[in-house]
Amino acid sequence: MKIKNFLVIIILLFLSIFLFLTCAREEKKGFIRIKSSAPGGSWYAGATAWAKLITNNTEFIATNNPSPGLSIESIARMLNGDAQLAFISSNVAYAAYKGEGIWENPVEVRALFGIWPGVHNIIVNEDSGIKDIYDLKGKRIATYVEGDITGDSFIELLAMHGVTPENTRFYRLMKNDGTRMFIDGRVDCIIYLFGHGHANLIRITEARNVRLIFGDRKHIEPWMKRHPYYSYKRFGEEFGLEENYQFVTSYFTASLASLPEDMAYLFTKVWYENWDYLMEALPSNMPWINRKNPMEGIPIPIHPGAERFYREIGLMR
Repeated sequence: MKIKNFLVIIILLFLSIFLFLTCAREEKKGFIRIKSSAPGGSWYAGATAWAKLITNNTEFIATNNPSPGLSIESIARMLNGDAQLAFISSNVAYAAYKGEGIWENPVEVRALFGIWPGVHNIIVNEDSGIKDIYDLKGKRIATYVEGDITGDSFIELLAMHGVTPENTRFYRLMKNDGTRMFIDGRVDCIIYLFGHGHANLIRITEARNVRLIFGDRKHIEPWMKRHPYYSYKRFGEEFGLEENYQFVTSYFTASLASLPEDMAYLFTKVWYENWDYLMEALPSNMPWINRKNPMEGIPIPIHPGAERFYREIGLMR
């Protein structure tokens, strides 16, 4: 009898907890899903922090929905309703907004706020004999999967330097797979968006002696005119590497234009008003954010809700 009574008490206790949590959730307006990157990427950490801020400071429950598909997958998930917010890169967002590349029609994607820059690293093994981009001819190179706008643009850049699929072995792979192949010595070069604080770049520099290479400016300048969302700056010191120029694009958070203005306003506001928390949660990335110009380098329109917030705090006129 005592055991039976004890079990009844335990069941009632669990039911009470369940009902409490259910009621607490019902007070929220709904779920917000943030499309980020695979674990280890800076977007994954950023989305986790943002989701916590939204959940703790608004009437919504936000979750981080990671995926290795990066920007193209981010836009696809917003279009099919699997995500309301996303982390995205300028090059892919620009193509979607213009209806270029894989998109037959323009996508009504809108920016909320800029985050840290995305750095395209061209990484080679120190002992590979590769000194510059021309030396990649005949080598083994891993970059993004077929159809990925970032990978395709760098295949174009390499071709301008005489490095083509006809004379060089290209592996079109996801970033984690390319990283493993590079560490294992199965490719000589990888070209991916790693950048500040990236866990895979830390793994690479711990496992191998590597160098960063760049291109020839006589080819880079016309290439950048066709891809105006790229710039370049020196990079590498934070990973203990000899610095070299690397290509940079803007990372930012985005939604579709259909996201209600009040929601865009609110989700932007909670990010900007919790800077101390973000500095603790994302110490490798937050110092690179331009707080005074949240739209720096972003080639698509800003969401009216985010714009309203920036006007209120004096960042936009």
